[in-house]
Amino acid sequence: MRFLSCLVALLLSCSVYGKSEKPTVILLSIDGFSYEYLEQHKPANLLALAKSGTVAELLPVYPSKTFPNHLSIITGSYPINHGISNNNFYNPTLGEKYVKGAGKNNPAWLTAEPFWYVAMQQDIKAAVYFWPESEVIGKTPTYNVPFNKKDSNKARFTQIIKWLELPQAERPHFIASYFSTVDNAGHHYGPRSKQVAKAIADIDKLLGEFVSTLANDIDQEVNLIIVSDHGMIQVDKNKAIKPSMVFDQETIKLIKSGAIIVASNDTQQFLYFNPLKLKQPAEQLQVIENLKLKLVQQQSSLYQLYAKGSYPKHWHLAKDITLVPDIIIEAIPPATFVKEKYNKKLTITGTHGYDPKNQKSLAGIFIASGANIAKGIEVEPFENIHVFSFMSELLNLKEISTIDGNKKVLMPLIMKK
Repeated sequence: MRFLSCLVALLLSCSVYGKSEKPTVILLSIDGFSYEYLEQHKPANLLALAKSGTVAELLPVYPSKTFPNHLSIITGSYPINHGISNNNFYNPTLGEKYVKGAGKNNPAWLTAEPFWYVAMQQDIKAAVYFWPESEVIGKTPTYNVPFNKKDSNKARFTQIIKWLELPQAERPHFIASYFSTVDNAGHHYGPRSKQVAKAIADIDKLLGEFVSTLANDIDQEVNLIIVSDHGMIQVDKNKAIKPSMVFDQETIKLIKSGAIIVASNDTQQFLYFNPLKLKQPAEQLQVIENLKLKLVQQQSSLYQLYAKGSYPKHWHLAKDITLVPDIIIEAIPPATFVKEKYNKKLTITGTHGYDPKNQKSLAGIFIASGANIAKGIEVEPFENIHVFSFMSELLNLKEISTIDGNKKVLMPLIMKK
């Protein structure tokens, strides 16, 4: 507790955030860090930051997968508007299935502007050390370290300090970085595992060292924002959904012929009708009816079936565009979709991607502390699309009218000097 108190004192002192004219925003994402972990594991340095600023539940957008949520955070838009609608999905306009990081080969995958690009257009240098789609053609940050599996968490913090130590003319004033170790542990061992506890302790220790360096060595106004894209749910190996439990024989034939394209995730199946092979509305409707009948026959409480035009409002899939799947088959937690040869040996113990509504374990974290952030303001749980506008206000950027986020949501946290 003594170290925690000292850290809070550092955070509240003027020396922590310096006296430079232009503020700096540092955005750190701890993938898979559930809001529940704050109470369960009591990470001292994260809690110290929360005490010196603010903390709230950060609600993921649907689906609660890594790529759509990181893109929603960094573009201020729902997945249907930024283009990355799931970790795995099909884009009928491009005629391809998405591969993570595909923007580095074709920028058309991303249909909204990332925050670093918006900042650069307004004469602010930006640096990114790992972030989904940071390599998108034509919109890469001023300084960018592409994703790889070798670089340690410590290396990321070290590089951020190096960026902050650059000469003023070269120094970035927006920095983002991504950390996956907590998410990895949650997937492999489950959210209640000792491995998750260790991963949280490790990243919290590094964060404490990083904040101390900011306090002692960096003479700048810094606003530190820590987020997570989603939480984690323990899966049940006895609630596995095989393709034969979902698809009737006629639908399987259509899938094999290419009349229906399936993009599979462990928490949902996105189905798209191929208009070249399944043209008639009556044919498409028959597919839906067949799948409904299969669901009734299974008497299953493992999944739900939805058709385009009837998706839940909070999924934000009301647009009548080709990117919206024609059918979504949604697993009910803690069930997951598996391959037909599944033998009750799941390769994962925890997962995410489910509809986040009413799933407390899927809520992420939002912690903000800094020179321009008010202390002790209570914030109700909010969707991650609003982080973009908050950062824009901190950096005095011009408002972007095309985003879904609303600057009013977090405006009470802004403390302009």
